Amino acid sequence: MSDGEKSRRALDETILLKDAPSSGEDSLADGLAGTRLQHFALVRLLGRGGMGAVYYGTDVSLDRPVAIKVLALDIGHEPEIAERFAREARAQARLRHPNVAQIYFIGEDRGFHFFVMEYLEGPGLDAILAKGTPLPWTQAVDYTLAAARGLRAALAQGFVHRDVKPSNLMLDNEAGIKILDFGLVKSMRGDAQLTRDGAIIGSPLYMSPEQGRGQVADHRSDIYSLGCTLYHMLCGQPPFSGPSPVGIISMHVTDRVQPVRDLNPQVPVVVARIVERMLAKKPEDRFADYDELITALEAARAPRRELGGMGARGIALGIDAVLLLVAAYFLRLLVLPVAFVYWVLCHRLFGQTPGKWLLGIRVESASGGKLTWKAALIRTAAFAWGPLAWTVLAGIVFVFHGDQQVSFQLSKLSLSEMVVPIVYLALATSILVGYMAGFLLVAFHPKRQALHDLLAKTLVYIKSHAPAGGVVDVVKSTTGIGLSRHR
Repeated sequence: MSDGEKSRRALDETILLKDAPSSGEDSLADGLAGTRLQHFALVRLLGRGGMGAVYYGTDVSLDRPVAIKVLALDIGHEPEIAERFAREARAQARLRHPNVAQIYFIGEDRGFHFFVMEYLEGPGLDAILAKGTPLPWTQAVDYTLAAARGLRAALAQGFVHRDVKPSNLMLDNEAGIKILDFGLVKSMRGDAQLTRDGAIIGSPLYMSPEQGRGQVADHRSDIYSLGCTLYHMLCGQPPFSGPSPVGIISMHVTDRVQPVRDLNPQVPVVVARIVERMLAKKPEDRFADYDELITALEAARAPRRELGGMGARGIALGIDAVLLLVAAYFLRLLVLPVAFVYWVLCHRLFGQTPGKWLLGIRVESASGGKLTWKAALIRTAAFAWGPLAWTVLAGIVFVFHGDQQVSFQLSKLSLSEMVVPIVYLALATSILVGYMAGFLLVAFHPKRQALHDLLAKTLVYIKSHAPAGGVVDVVKSTTGIGLSRHR
């Protein structure tokens, strides 16, 4: 029997207790909605796990929303475990970091041991990934960086999370990502595990090979799970999936993951290599610590860029207009189709016209990367609708009134003669107002998108400054053996 078959056989005999049905006493922790524990009102159940239940509630004394985690009664009745629970909760309360959900209070009431933490509205990263589409790679890297910083802070206090997955990563407007649910953490200061005997800790979709084997898990297991989450963000699917948890765990232990760029070619090679090393089967082949991982991610991510505003975009448009006016001197009316093709080709192939290039402005799809032909066509058509509408209006005037004199000096016309010029002036003014409103939207839209950006789903960035040194070289220096193994 091969080593892979032996691993699969051993895993098939493993019993997963984390998602097992709860006992009667466990369920008592689920029925506390509408009651109070000390000065905390439990409003509604948010979810439950192997250790108990989590509620949305209110801190009555401070009138603020909170999340309340209640330990299951059958666990809380054991003094040693209850004390360990309180000790670990106190240790977690010391984790004051922007990327870790803060614990406010630890207490006991009517036999229920509980702790109270900040309530985050989210959404959770799992809800975003449920759509089945990849995130922009720059956003995925930023989320991973935020989570890695929070996990580094936890490790500094002696804790490993052991259940890093999208549902435990909550989106936050200020911090980007906050890590939730340290209820499965293992203290590295010598305390016994706060888990059921024989249980495998973690989610099969994001579980490290050593966790699947039931071996000791350290921070490198969290790096593996975070790598699985990054893979999911980049590819729109987790590294492995299957009909049974045991089968999925077995894949983590024995199977090679499909390369990121096979599923999403827009992901840079340097980012794909980071994922490879995070997902190395052996812990020693992964990043040695979070400092090394964070350094690689910071070097690989896209440099911070500003969204282009009206001023810079207007100047770039003026430069392009001058170029087209020069062309119009030679091409006459042919300049109109030439200008259309010029805009489509420049944005599709380069993401910028000469005017934008001179000012360091670049147009990208909202999902990241180059524009598709469809997006370039839609963007150009939406951008050109005003001049095209004026051209059509002038053509109508010429066709229907070419044999008569139409005066727009209304003061010299009779009332009946005013009708035609007023109609055309109103149409021309409406086109002008609508066309300008499409551009002025840039000043008010949170992502500085004009009408043609919204319709084509594009974003406009201005002058990015890459970090010193070559990005690829920096990541190569931090990935070492992990790169050569998977080539």
